[in-house]
Amino acid sequence: MSEQFVRRALPADAEGFVRAHEASWDATIGEIVGRSLGALAPFADRVARFRTGVEEPPPHTGAWVAERNGEIVGIAVRAGAELRDLYVVPEAWGRGVAKELMEAALADIRADSSAEALLWVGEENARARRFYEREGWTQSGETRASVLGPTEVEYRFALTD
Repeated sequence: MSEQFVRRALPADAEGFVRAHEASWDATIGEIVGRSLGALAPFADRVARFRTGVEEPPPHTGAWVAERNGEIVGIAVRAGAELRDLYVVPEAWGRGVAKELMEAALADIRADSSAEALLWVGEENARARRFYEREGWTQSGETRASVLGPTEVEYRFALTD
């Protein structure tokens, strides 16, 4: 039986956080844009940036990790009312990890008295879009070009009844 839990990220999680982010990103977004995350930013730089962000977090931000048997298998980051990142390693897909991470980030956004959360997701990222729609997120109709080229669509989630 595997043990899984979600908790706030710690500075000591930096390497595991970055590895989980990269594995998930490469399996999803990397497939869409044709580049790995490692090709876009050096691993050591991403580890240092994460560690600094957790040690000296800007206001209204948060980072979470999902662990399974001591290994980080998913990550979530919120900035303001935005769910900025939600990534789960492919080996843990379909096991409720993304939902647990999302709920932790949304609870934190709700605690800031936000009435609504938002996120941006690649238009071609069908797996993520199905997940968000199944969880109650709705498209706002807004789109933008990502820095990597593909179009992103905005989703919103009501935090109040």
